[in-house]
Amino acid sequence: MMMNAPYPTAICVLIVLVGSTGPAFAADDRIVPLCFDSGTRVVCEVAEALSGEGRSILECYPPGSRAFLWFLSLFPERTRIAGIEWGMSLSLGAPRRELAGFEISSLPEWCVSQYGPGAEKYDAIVIGSPNGAVAHLSALLRAPFLTSSFGLAIRHRPIDPDDIGSYAAIGSELAEEILKKPGGSSIEVIDHYDPIHDRPLVRYANFLRVKLLDLPDSYRSFIRDNLAAGGRLILIDCSYPWPEYRVAERSYLQVGGLGAISPEEYLERYNLDLPLEERRESEWGSPEEFASSVRSFAEENGIDLLEIGYDRPEDYSLLTYRAYLACPGAREEDLMIDSFNYQNPRTNIETGIPALWLPFDTEDTLAFAEEFLRGKTFSRIYLTLVPSFAGSEDTASIEDWMELLSSHGEVFLLGIDPDAFPADTLAPFDFVRDMNRLREERRLPVPLFLDVDDLIRILSCEE
Repeated sequence: MMMNAPYPTAICVLIVLVGSTGPAFAADDRIVPLCFDSGTRVVCEVAEALSGEGRSILECYPPGSRAFLWFLSLFPERTRIAGIEWGMSLSLGAPRRELAGFEISSLPEWCVSQYGPGAEKYDAIVIGSPNGAVAHLSALLRAPFLTSSFGLAIRHRPIDPDDIGSYAAIGSELAEEILKKPGGSSIEVIDHYDPIHDRPLVRYANFLRVKLLDLPDSYRSFIRDNLAAGGRLILIDCSYPWPEYRVAERSYLQVGGLGAISPEEYLERYNLDLPLEERRESEWGSPEEFASSVRSFAEENGIDLLEIGYDRPEDYSLLTYRAYLACPGAREEDLMIDSFNYQNPRTNIETGIPALWLPFDTEDTLAFAEEFLRGKTFSRIYLTLVPSFAGSEDTASIEDWMELLSSHGEVFLLGIDPDAFPADTLAPFDFVRDMNRLREERRLPVPLFLDVDDLIRILSCEE
């Protein structure tokens, strides 16, 4: 709902505000892991849980952005979405010229740097497929997480999001340039094209996932230096499949991703004259070669390896929920449902509120939550969802979520304005505010902790 000022006046104010905050939206030209990518967020959220310091999702928003997003929130949805797309056109990704100075080794080096210099000795280190449930599990174990996947965004001229040919041509050249670099034989590159869920992103940038095929030197050194004697390496080996176009050796293009729209439906709408292969999915799957490299390293160094392999990312959510309940002090009467990169495991371990993480807030995850909740009731159910701005056809409405959850307990929304969702420009700021408040109001004397032996017992009950 727009404020009482006439639209022309409001638009003039918006122009002035854009002029003053525009520099805040200027992109960082360095090629670094994309801040809001799932793999990046898992690493950063685990680091915050271990250190007790961090800004959660606000790390992705530059200084000055809040004023612009607050004013944008006063406009109707269509204007809010247009404003967000304008911001993305300025801030999303790095220019292609920056690939000249990009080094593949900088990606895993970035990951280990999140845990600070002189990191302590850990009883466990988690490594492999990133997802939000793994972030919760790592936080409970007080274990750093080393990801096998890094999301990069490289800017291109604006294109029609439905033009898969143009997107694929640009991505093929970018992947070829990356793979020719030193260390290129130890990675694969997947150009991820999802014009339904990531429509604004596709318009302005190619989203490339660099996937590790071999355990990098920085990971090997970190494990040797920081895993306590007798500690365990925990391999997360998600095998979630998805068809991908083979572009060249170790270069692939994936159309679509996890949601309520099937791979077949995606490929009916968006297709290329290239061979298709059933492979481990870009976002949630871990390359088999990487898992083999981790196994070999553990064996060569006499490290106990615990493997956790599931077909789907949601399976890790169920495991993590059981892990929360196994911790002394867990508030079994409560539940927090978080989604994609809107999560903060630090809050869960400090308050004792068990989490059920959802990959997205689409209709299939609504069905997953419904199945999980069957026969259960809670005193409080906390809910946070991702403001996608894309308006994808398989997004479940906030009304659907409220109807489902309200029959299982009293619902408390975290960072969600029901009237603005899913185009809620203030959601990240409200989410962090609500998480801070929750930690203040419901902090436990001692944070939750899960021993690795307890995790092994939980896993043994599945067999």
